[in-house]
Amino acid sequence: MDTKVLSSGIRYSNLPESYVRPESERPRLSEVSECEDVPVIDLGCEDRTHIIQQICRACMQYGFFQVINHGVSKETVEKMLQVAHDFFELPLEEKLKLYSDDPSKTMRLSTSFNVNKEKVHNWRDYLRLHCHPLHKYVPEWPSNPPPFKLPSSKRIFGIIIFLSASAYFFFPSSIVVIHRFRKGLFMVDIVSNYCVEVRELGYRLQELISESLGLEKDYIKNVLGEQGQHMAVNYYPPCPEPELTYGLPGHTDPNALTILLQDLQVAGLQVLKDGKWLAVNPQPDAFVINIGDQLQALSNGRYKSVWHRAVVNANKERMSVASFLCPFDRALISPAKPLTEDGCGAVYRDFTYAEYYSKFWSRNLDQEHCLELFKN
Repeated sequence: MDTKVLSSGIRYSNLPESYVRPESERPRLSEVSECEDVPVIDLGCEDRTHIIQQICRACMQYGFFQVINHGVSKETVEKMLQVAHDFFELPLEEKLKLYSDDPSKTMRLSTSFNVNKEKVHNWRDYLRLHCHPLHKYVPEWPSNPPPFKLPSSKRIFGIIIFLSASAYFFFPSSIVVIHRFRKGLFMVDIVSNYCVEVRELGYRLQELISESLGLEKDYIKNVLGEQGQHMAVNYYPPCPEPELTYGLPGHTDPNALTILLQDLQVAGLQVLKDGKWLAVNPQPDAFVINIGDQLQALSNGRYKSVWHRAVVNANKERMSVASFLCPFDRALISPAKPLTEDGCGAVYRDFTYAEYYSKFWSRNLDQEHCLELFKN
């Protein structure tokens, strides 16, 4: 391949050799059936106990679920997807200004997963952003396309009134509510609004997951500390031979909780359940919630970090936006003590998130579950 990324405007007639999986590792798309009983949880339900019970069942049996009536506005979601599409439609030379294969960078455009270590590449480009705290990371975000980040000379500020944990921004034509931020002026734009609303959803879900484990609702948040937030804007171009490769091979997420926005037009997410890969079709106005490795450890293995993969399409491009809530680097991850008192003891040893994340990135994505290395 002559370019570093797939989103170059070139339409391939054959799959480049570096993307072809050995026959034993191919996705066998004809053997994949639809997941017909995907847990869909209505967060607008007034019966909190019912929601908690549904989450418990989904986390034990599936390791993932979808949420509707989640509180992230439809307008915010639609604008986020449009900005994502606009970014990958930029001229190649503009995108390549952001290219890096260094996983330690907090903002970069890259391809596949870890091109410096993997033997076979994946049919994916992605824009990786760190998103919290916003005031620290927004300045390094892309300035193109223009809606992505307003230039500093054109940032919009308003009058702030602080009431309880919320900040109310007053503009002539609208009110924007930003939650849980310290006093100060904040830029209002499409991507940062999306990040704020998704973070609020993540905190709400962590409380519900804590309660579903029989713990205090703030238990998980307290253990994870001041959580980081990352975003991967994934672009899967049309693939000439999708049966020979992946967008991403089977893996679990190393973080605590993943909030995935799927492309409604093109399916591609598959999950492993009972030894079989199942397709999870996108549902309007829903997010897919993946339990990550850190919650599997905190739950002492009671909840499963879901194995999932992304497959590609011969005729259509596909987009997704994954938001990751991650423990504070020095957060000490260990099974909750009440979950080790039934005679089974702690399944996993104590570790910091920084230790885990370093180990995760030192390996290939499709190796054995990284959490296996941290078992007692």
